Amino acid sequence: MIKKEYFNDSPITNPDEDDFGVDSFAKGLARGIAGFKSPIGTTFALNGPWGSGKSSAVNLILHHLRNDEDSKTLEIIDFKCWWFRGEESLTLAFLRELNNSISKNLGDKAKDLIPKIGRLLLQSGPIIGTAMNFSNGGILGVITGEAVDFAKKYFPEGESVEKLFQELSNKLGEQQDKRFLVLVDDIDRLTSEEALLVFRLIKSVGRLPNVMYLLVFDRGLAEKAVAERYPSEGPHFLEKIIQASFELPLPVRDDLNRAVQAMIETICGPPRDEEQILRFKNIFYEIISPSINIPRDLIKLSNSMAIGWSAVASEVDVADFVALEAIRQFKPKLYELIRTKKNIVCGIGTGFGEIENSGRMLNEFLGKLPENDREFGRLALMMLFPRFEKISYSEAAEEKWGLQRRVCSSKHFDTYFKMAIGDETLSMAEINEFVEQCGEESYVQEVFKAAVKSIRKNGRSKVPLLFDEIIIHSPRIEKKKFQGLILAIFKIADDIYRDEDSDQGGYSIGDNYLRIHWFIRKLTLKRCGLYERSKIFIEACKSAQIGWLVDFTSSAYRVDSPSPITRCFCPAWLVDFTSSAYRDHFPRENREPEPPENCLVKRDDIFKLKDQTIEKIDLIAKAGGLISHPQLSHILFKWKDLSGDDVDRVKDWTREQMKNDEAISMFARAFTGKNGSYDIGRMGLRDQTAIPKTKALVSGLEDVIDVTEFRKRMEEITTKKPF
Repeated sequence: MIKKEYFNDSPITNPDEDDFGVDSFAKGLARGIAGFKSPIGTTFALNGPWGSGKSSAVNLILHHLRNDEDSKTLEIIDFKCWWFRGEESLTLAFLRELNNSISKNLGDKAKDLIPKIGRLLLQSGPIIGTAMNFSNGGILGVITGEAVDFAKKYFPEGESVEKLFQELSNKLGEQQDKRFLVLVDDIDRLTSEEALLVFRLIKSVGRLPNVMYLLVFDRGLAEKAVAERYPSEGPHFLEKIIQASFELPLPVRDDLNRAVQAMIETICGPPRDEEQILRFKNIFYEIISPSINIPRDLIKLSNSMAIGWSAVASEVDVADFVALEAIRQFKPKLYELIRTKKNIVCGIGTGFGEIENSGRMLNEFLGKLPENDREFGRLALMMLFPRFEKISYSEAAEEKWGLQRRVCSSKHFDTYFKMAIGDETLSMAEINEFVEQCGEESYVQEVFKAAVKSIRKNGRSKVPLLFDEIIIHSPRIEKKKFQGLILAIFKIADDIYRDEDSDQGGYSIGDNYLRIHWFIRKLTLKRCGLYERSKIFIEACKSAQIGWLVDFTSSAYRVDSPSPITRCFCPAWLVDFTSSAYRDHFPRENREPEPPENCLVKRDDIFKLKDQTIEKIDLIAKAGGLISHPQLSHILFKWKDLSGDDVDRVKDWTREQMKNDEAISMFARAFTGKNGSYDIGRMGLRDQTAIPKTKALVSGLEDVIDVTEFRKRMEEITTKKPF
């Protein structure tokens, strides 16, 4: 049974905790040790690589030897060799452990034999450093001073080592009813010289009647140490010491997989739906499972995940998160390549020849990996980043990846590597709260007003991010909340418009007005009938701010071209994308009208909306609020377009305003914009970034203002003072 809460670095201690089938092996080895009669320094070895679970296996062996230990027929001596550093300390500690256990079973005359042997051994060579406490007081006691002085104090002078050793052997041989098992685990933690010393001690002074040894180590590391110190010995060195060697069985792959899956569910929670389960399984068996080969791998991954998940829970895709953690822990070179190549790995790559280009980039990636990691890297990159697949994906697919918060989405990529929400997205907590409360007008306005005041590092507000997310999550918004949500946005549309939030360039997304268009269409076109949809919009327009009302009505009524001023940064295809409700019903020549389900509003409501908008513009213009509106130029052009046959309506108003010097200044600002231009260098290479240039935008200006009079008034004012 998987112990779902048991993912720390401690070895298991009883069979109930065994998830990897080690207990049957441990039980068999324990039975063999218990049944071994009359040993003379017999040495068993348990071999396994670092992290394979050797200490857990040892604990299970000890568990199955407990009956023999309780019956006093077997005494276990646990020599923790890695607690000591230096050959002298190791020798003293080894002899002390033997002495503490064995001397209790010998007569008074024999109980000092091991200390006497130790003294002679320690005096036979140079001794330096600190000696560990050799008394029964415990491991942690330390006596400073020279080890020779320590040995003299505790090991009285006497006969030769050979004579003392023989006497000790005879005494132990008389103890037919008792055997000793010396356990020496974690030999891997010692230096090469220290490990070889342990082997030598066991082979020499440790070769005693009724004494057995269980040595636990990585055989590969031990043989390497022997080869360095005794190159002529090779594996024969260990064969002379160890009588029986056993390899720790590797965990069954299915057991490991089950343990990993249980750990993931414990940390990350259960999967949400069948689609997530299917994708998770594919990534699990291609990326995660091949990375976990021994229990220590599982512990390493689980510890890393437990820390990382708490920082990004609900903000990332579970499969991508676990896969990247596995790559980070076990394939660091691949992880570093992914982390530093966001612009290459994210997105769909819709350009001409993109499939061939993606294949080239994939091969460049793989060329930077060790050769034995390249096939794994190929699979991992293709599964996590679809642009490396030999498939063309649509923008709808990219939108879906963003909704799933996958690492291949550029908006969510940074979250996986910074252990925090990136600057390009909102948290799921914010999104969930909005979806839940978006039917409340005051709440929606509060959220958007806070977003427009929150300026990101790139100078843009969080309004574009908010629209991006609610567009993606619009299917989650309940239909009963549509009216309140749309009304709230229409009421503050001008307040949340910022020029700095507008994209620029030939492939730009547009501005916040266009984002509103996209949102309301995504929200209503497929979920509301034409009559229901039209009713919602007409009602919301009654309270709409003038700049947005003009924009919305223009989109609904649809003139043939956008304003030459305010849409200078917005290509025609983006305006076309907003779909003219007017052209839905009254298409150009050789085109069929759109079916009702694709129309923005009812045909009859289009004309009501136009009249309502013109009336509102007239009211604001007479009240003096139009001249200072930040979208003045856009409103003027749309006012002219909506006025139809009344061609002088707008020019009469601007002519009247030009009598005021302050109005001339406002017109000048309104009819001025910025364009980005690229220079060509001497080698014929275009600059990588555009240079913004301020210029007067005069195309079509004569439709809304008397250009001659405007120029004349500008000259009059500039002779008085600069703008």
